[in-house]
Amino acid sequence: MEKQTLIKQSKQFNEQINNIKSQFFSALDDFTKYYVYYNKNPEVNEFQNYYANSKGQLQTMSKDLFLTTNNIDKNIEDLDNEMLQISIKLENEKKLNKEMSELINNLQNTQNGSEILIDDSKTKYNIQYYKNVEIFIGILILSGLLTKLVIKKV
Repeated sequence: MEKQTLIKQSKQFNEQINNIKSQFFSALDDFTKYYVYYNKNPEVNEFQNYYANSKGQLQTMSKDLFLTTNNIDKNIEDLDNEMLQISIKLENEKKLNKEMSELINNLQNTQNGSEILIDDSKTKYNIQYYKNVEIFIGILILSGLLTKLVIKKV
């Protein structure tokens, strides 16, 4: 439900309860008074009518209060069901968030591992490059020495 709708409904319920509350005590006083008059003088039709009217007013207020209470209970149940659904969705989102966080951590670890492998490969490449340069220089030196030896023998 929408927040504005809830506020509007709560104000309506509050007004209904306050209306019943404001009318109840005067109706109860009338009922008490006419109950006594009716029971003392059951033959007087005017007292019978006033008694029946005041009794009807109390019954109407009781019915209205009962209906208002039932409507409040129904709205509470509806809100409880909505909260339950939202709670379930929230739990699902929490699980999804946890899975995504783990996936991000794995990807970051993979990226960190890749960077380490790249650095290791560069180091091995540099080592091999220097060995190749040393071998090439060694071959040049040996070729020069062999050439000198061959030239001296001839």
